[in-house]
Amino acid sequence: MSDIFEGNRAAWNQALKYHQMARGQHLSTGFENPHFTTFNRDYDHVLLEKLNQLDLNGKTIAQIPCNNGRELLSLMRYGAKEAIGFDISDAAIQQARQLAQIAKLNATFTQANALEIPTEYNSRFDFIFISQGSLQWFPCLDEYFGVISRLLNDAGQILIFEIHPFAYFFDNVTSYFAKGPYNYPKGLDYFGNIEYDSSECFWFMHKMSDIINALRRSSIEIMEFDEYNIDMDGNLDTDLKDKFPLSYIIVGKKNSWLAMPTN
Repeated sequence: MSDIFEGNRAAWNQALKYHQMARGQHLSTGFENPHFTTFNRDYDHVLLEKLNQLDLNGKTIAQIPCNNGRELLSLMRYGAKEAIGFDISDAAIQQARQLAQIAKLNATFTQANALEIPTEYNSRFDFIFISQGSLQWFPCLDEYFGVISRLLNDAGQILIFEIHPFAYFFDNVTSYFAKGPYNYPKGLDYFGNIEYDSSECFWFMHKMSDIINALRRSSIEIMEFDEYNIDMDGNLDTDLKDKFPLSYIIVGKKNSWLAMPTN
């Protein structure tokens, strides 16, 4: 298992160089503006509708994993007092710290495997954000959401805005039921779309039932679940977009009485 995560760390460190080339100075220049946000894609209106229903004022928030911090810093525009991001990639954390300094926001970033976040952060967070392309990197969602649950305080909430498992099926011609692991041999540059020989990395297929049941077993109550025909990667034919769920949002809260038995 350690080889899987070490391989993914190396692959993401490699990819961040290509992402930086594709973005140029867009983020560093943007975060000089106190009103700048990266939630400005055509489909982000569904996310913004959910965020506007939540109260992040004065809250301590996190994103796990956080990539280069751009989304977590954008979330702070909703009034959070403190933000902490965790990511396995050294290169991503380095960029995130630079952006936080430019933005002059109370955000810190820590390099860590999400499954190994120290216990000092237990019950620390009022809100945790999980974004596009996060869940596929964890072979066991019970372990991942178990960490998310222990980091939330008793009133803590989560928001997941993710690629629907059906979209992985169409995009990668992957079995909906075969867990993997799978690989991205041509690299992880989803910004510049440059293909290169990537360090070996490992991702895993999770059915929607896997996601929902892992949340419940981790004492996270699902308050809202919405599916959309939004293709977050922009790779599918128009005909497919109109027929299948391609993304989803889950809003949940910690509920210690909810945990399902595991046997």
